[in-house]
Amino acid sequence: MKKSYPTRMCITCRSRHPQHTLIRLQQKDSEVTVFEGMGRSFYLCNTCVDDEKKIKGLSKRLKQDFEQFTQFLGKFRDGQ
Repeated sequence: MKKSYPTRMCITCRSRHPQHTLIRLQQKDSEVTVFEGMGRSFYLCNTCVDDEKKIKGLSKRLKQDFEQFTQFLGKFRDGQ
């Protein structure tokens, strides 16, 4: 029997993926951080983390510096 996983949506591409395959982040004050267990959060898929154009749009929407935001997400590309 197949085990069912919770499905969540990537904030940039709007595609649905199993929750355990996505990166969960939150915006605390004006800084984006890894989700700490409380408050609202959002998910990013690995495909979008590698797509510079989508990250640029997301950094604008979250009012983040593009260079710093790209460096922050770089941690997730390398496997953290």
